[in-house]
Amino acid sequence: MKPILQIAIGVFLGTLASQSIVEVWRLKQERATRAAAEKIEDEKAKARHELSERIRTLLMRGRRENGGQPAIPPGFVPDDAETGAVGEN
Repeated sequence: MKPILQIAIGVFLGTLASQSIVEVWRLKQERATRAAAEKIEDEKAKARHELSERIRTLLMRGRRENGGQPAIPPGFVPDDAETGAVGEN
């Protein structure tokens, strides 16, 4: 009876140890994956911020150069000015 009990305890402890090791490895992989995803999201957010700053700078430069008025290209005719009547279809 004693050898059977030793084998059962050995199998139990071996299974417990292997499950613990697998769980620790899985948690480590999840942390690494989460860290990589957060790094990618941070880089995307930084790129979006830089792009928005660049656009804002260009818009502000355009307003300064045009005195706050939007630039109207030469020869521009508004749609309602062509017919002579506003509101007619």
